[in-house]
Amino acid sequence: MKFALASLFLVVLASSCKDDKIDETLYKGEYVHIGDAAVLSTDDEIYAVKIDDNAAQLDAKAEEFMRTPYDMVQVIVTGKLMPNPRKQETGEGWDQMIVIDKIIEVRKSSSSAVMKEPVQNQEDN
Repeated sequence: MKFALASLFLVVLASSCKDDKIDETLYKGEYVHIGDAAVLSTDDEIYAVKIDDNAAQLDAKAEEFMRTPYDMVQVIVTGKLMPNPRKQETGEGWDQMIVIDKIIEVRKSSSSAVMKEPVQNQEDN
């Protein structure tokens, strides 16, 4: 009888201690936000980034590592993927968009200033 009660107690205890893992996906790559477009370039894929409060926080943290507005920064974020609405509406842009949930790390990119500032067209006089 004691064995049956002890076994039942262990089964109830084990089933009540569920692993409460949150389904978060880590994304690591280079981030840049220019105008109305933000992009996260990972080793495997390039994603559009949803412009929201989390992207604004990422911009503020990234600013200290940027020499020009076109510099990329290394980031590690968690987020969820969704189809890119701009791609669906216009056919332009990246297929997937990441919605940032949490900013883990921001640091200077080893390939700083990957994107160069556009050259202004000058007319000859």
